[in-house]
Amino acid sequence: MSAMTVAEPRNEKGSDVVPRPTILYLDQNKWIDLARAARAPEDHIEDRAVLDRLCAAVEAGAISLPLTMSNLYETQKVSDLDLRAAIARTQVVLSRGRVFRGRRRRLEVEGARVLASLYGKPWIEPDPDWVLSDLFFEAVAEAGDPALGLTFSQGDLDLIAAAPEAAMFEYLLSRDEAARQHSLMMFETGVERLRANVETRRARHREQSLSMKRKIYSALLFHGDQQALISAADALGLPWRCFEDNNGATLRKVVAETPLFAAEREIALKLEGQKRAIQVNDFCDMQNFTTVLPYADMIVAEKLFVNLARQAGMRERFKARLETRLDCLNEILDRW
Repeated sequence: MSAMTVAEPRNEKGSDVVPRPTILYLDQNKWIDLARAARAPEDHIEDRAVLDRLCAAVEAGAISLPLTMSNLYETQKVSDLDLRAAIARTQVVLSRGRVFRGRRRRLEVEGARVLASLYGKPWIEPDPDWVLSDLFFEAVAEAGDPALGLTFSQGDLDLIAAAPEAAMFEYLLSRDEAARQHSLMMFETGVERLRANVETRRARHREQSLSMKRKIYSALLFHGDQQALISAADALGLPWRCFEDNNGATLRKVVAETPLFAAEREIALKLEGQKRAIQVNDFCDMQNFTTVLPYADMIVAEKLFVNLARQAGMRERFKARLETRLDCLNEILDRW
């Protein structure tokens, strides 16, 4: 086979930097489909064919399939140990233990990029793979960040980095059952609290115009992530009050041009504009899309969020291909 023509990494406007493998993102249901195809290929012939071709493309270095925090959570949530093992094995093999970095780290870099442009500060674009990590827990927070709730010695970090696949697999399968259940309960309690707050806000602002809802959501985004943005300003030697400059024009620019914020605000406005109640699973899907839209070349996910992202103009904004079926991957895989 000849090597696949690799894609070029994109910033939020789609500009080229240096060659890299095509980055694919699969939502959890697609990973489950592939895991079932791995366990029972005779019952899932088409998906098994896609799985075999993906394995070959990953081995050739032509495709990368990093995971998100939500992928790890959804896998741990599976109570059937055999199925969880199949999903974990499939994810580990195809991702090679790589994850998209957590929200704060992405905001620090994305926010600093916007601020540097606004204030004429020197800016060196980080390595194109900066958004990916071989340390599975950095899907949540960086090593050393108190928000992670875990501490690692340098020796531990070196061991994980040397064998990221084994470390991820052990994390997904070998945890104490009581600890697993407790972690899931804590996560779901927090998401349910967030969901209730969102529904309260939706009711409170139901009669507001779309423009006003966009302003309200922008303010909420900044308020919720201000520490990451203040860190971004500090790194550039800017005072935290710079966000108030020009009657808040800096803040508005940062929210509009930071990829994570832009994706979350516009997709959330579309989601909350529907008549249906917000579901707990919507938060996992939102986390996935705000994480991967600026960096993935192709996203294969469920119809609801694919349609919301399209309606919000995210396909054009980030130049990411949005699909709902695994067999759409064959078009990419046919190139090599």
